[in-house]
Amino acid sequence: MTQTGKCDTCRQRKVKCDEEKPKCGACRKKDRPCSYSYGKASAFIVQDPNQLTKHGKSRVSPVVYNLESSSEATHSPASTPSDLHITTAREAGNGQGFFQTLAPLSKRKVAASRRSEAQRRRKLELYLHHLQLERTLTAIKPSCPETTLIARYIDMVGSVSIDHQPLSILGTWIESIPSRIGSNRMMDLAVDFFVHSYAVYCNDTYSQRKLASASKEKALKELQLFVHDRGNRPTYDVVLATKMHYASEALLGIDTMYHAIHAYGLAELLKSGFVSDVDDEHFWNLIDNTYIDDVNEAMLAGRNSTYDNEFYLSSTLPPPFESDTIVLSASQRASMAMMHVYIQFPRLNNLIRHAVTHQEDTTTLAAAVTLTESLWQLNVPKHVAPLLSEVVSISPRPVEGLTDIMADSLHFASVQAMVSCTRYWMLMIVLGGFVDTLHRHFPSQTSLSLLPNRDLMQEIEMDAANQLAKSMPWADSLSQKLPLVPLRLHTPLQVSIGAWYRSIRRLGSKQPSNTDLDPVSSMEMDQEMAHARLMIDWIIEECNQIHRRWDVSMVDETPLFEALDAMAGEKIPSWLPVRVSFEAEDGELVMSLAYQNADGTYDDSYDLTDNPPKSIIDSHTNEWRKSAGLPHFDISPKDPDGARKKVNQYPKLEPRELANLVHRTGRNLCSTSGWWPKFGEEGSATLMDSTHKISAFSNMPRPEQSDVEEISEGYVDPHPCFTSSFLPQMPNSLSSSVRTTPRNPCLSPAWSSPMSRTPANSDDTIRDDRCTPISEVTDLTEPSTSTPDNPDRGKGVRQDFW
Repeated sequence: MTQTGKCDTCRQRKVKCDEEKPKCGACRKKDRPCSYSYGKASAFIVQDPNQLTKHGKSRVSPVVYNLESSSEATHSPASTPSDLHITTAREAGNGQGFFQTLAPLSKRKVAASRRSEAQRRRKLELYLHHLQLERTLTAIKPSCPETTLIARYIDMVGSVSIDHQPLSILGTWIESIPSRIGSNRMMDLAVDFFVHSYAVYCNDTYSQRKLASASKEKALKELQLFVHDRGNRPTYDVVLATKMHYASEALLGIDTMYHAIHAYGLAELLKSGFVSDVDDEHFWNLIDNTYIDDVNEAMLAGRNSTYDNEFYLSSTLPPPFESDTIVLSASQRASMAMMHVYIQFPRLNNLIRHAVTHQEDTTTLAAAVTLTESLWQLNVPKHVAPLLSEVVSISPRPVEGLTDIMADSLHFASVQAMVSCTRYWMLMIVLGGFVDTLHRHFPSQTSLSLLPNRDLMQEIEMDAANQLAKSMPWADSLSQKLPLVPLRLHTPLQVSIGAWYRSIRRLGSKQPSNTDLDPVSSMEMDQEMAHARLMIDWIIEECNQIHRRWDVSMVDETPLFEALDAMAGEKIPSWLPVRVSFEAEDGELVMSLAYQNADGTYDDSYDLTDNPPKSIIDSHTNEWRKSAGLPHFDISPKDPDGARKKVNQYPKLEPRELANLVHRTGRNLCSTSGWWPKFGEEGSATLMDSTHKISAFSNMPRPEQSDVEEISEGYVDPHPCFTSSFLPQMPNSLSSSVRTTPRNPCLSPAWSSPMSRTPANSDDTIRDDRCTPISEVTDLTEPSTSTPDNPDRGKGVRQDFW
């Protein structure tokens, strides 16, 4: 039978104890410390049950309130001189020494016991006060799921201001989400998926991914139901939810490219411009941070921008500076001018490419030169100058890796300011690439045009490239935990390589023809080429660092140069997929890559659910690879007996290698708007979730636009896989009389903000006379491409999708 009254020493030694106090007989006999603490409360331990794991362990350290310290425990230590005091003393009879009488410190011990009791009472009072505070806080804790979700979202965004919040690269709408939570279940589940995806990015564990996967499935199903219940009409809530799905998939892993389907949905929702129940404060900013990805991808895929239609062309035409009826902020004016130019870049890219490959087609050449002139005469630098003066300043921080040539860098007032400024510098570089291509291939025709000369354009390009390089330190400084800002800077930085690449090409072409150059001029040319080479190497390394952060494949220099040439109107290289789509085949999710060369167009499909991925290759693919000059891959693995399997596989490919293939070709990590899924008779799109549900946008009818006049395409690319035969989009050019004037942008829903509202009697015909309207060059942008075999080729094809 267990003896409960033992002292601590006897209990530890497992011997009998007579339980005498203050010191038992066994301890007194061996002069051991003796204490009785068994069964007594020594501390209050406070734990939050919500912070316990499923095994009962606390995730955080509990709060301990000690009722007594070790020195205050009731015990009788061994008798030592330090525990006794002298009561009497007398001299010895022989005169040698003294006799002293010692006694225990009983009075002091009582005093210490009183102090200990007072301390215990004080600690108990503090603990009770702590409980009262907790009870007070409990009254204001979230009491419903919506309030809890708001708290989780605010915790994700943090206390950082919107100006320096990395998530604000998605748009200023992120600050309006708490006020919209609770409005409908679709929005709440999209926010929940967003928060769970952010948690996975910060702490990628199995349990976190399992929660995110469950949240994703519920959010996608609710998105489909919401779209169906609203009569398949685009609403602002659907746009926001789709944008959050896009961001969530990117946070879960860019290498999967699952966010591509949501980029497609966003483009389809926004391309008409008719969205109901919009938030006037944030709607335009959402568009401004969405369309650019479509533009980048369209230029690489050889198609026109989804936003290149009458609504956006008229809505983004900037008003003249001297207008008194239209008041725009510096950021609004800059955004309008840049979008007006950007959405026409893919169409201009196609015109130049067609003119280069069809030298006899003077009509297309005239259309390309005219459109380039109109974009140049819009004078975007003048419209952006007020914004640059407001939001950009010089920082003494040098550019890492270029400290000898860039001792300072740029500082931006906000993330949105950096996005706008770097987008402007990228615009000037892309425009410089178009001008350079026209000058190289058509020197006599462009000499009589209004285009800037090559020297001036090269100077503008290189200055813009330098400003982009100086923007990198500020982008890196914002958040190492969530490097979204460098990710948004990735495309402008990569495009800036084109400025240095064209400089090297131009200097290299001069050297053989200038053998009589003096040593000084020759040395200057060598220094310029060395500087350009240094900048290219530095930019590629910066881009690769961004790729490492997001765990995708590195950039290769040679294919990157070819991709940059393709963005400047040159031929699309045969190795570059002109189209990437996701389809459901026999219940499996596959990624389809479309290639095009002189012999035709071929498709490769890859099963994304296999590990390693399985290739479902067309029977003519290897023949096409050979004719295209690509290396031949024997992709049929052998059985142990030497026989070939029927299923083709890439033995060296990792599960993400197919996604890396797309990133390695120079595509922007964010640019996925051109990777459309197929619709119609030849294929079906999937929403890319675990259940392979059909996209919520697959059956949405296009909103009626009775006031938009139907006309033919301005340009039909000769590649059948580029254009409307696959892409359900509006006509890429507009037809109207010369007297037609663009709509007043302030009458558009995209500009219905307090800063841009116009009085009722404003003149709708106000326009910038320096910009040639697209309607005036319609005849020049419609080359005849019909053939006897295909008499309808070159005519506008409108495929209803909504």
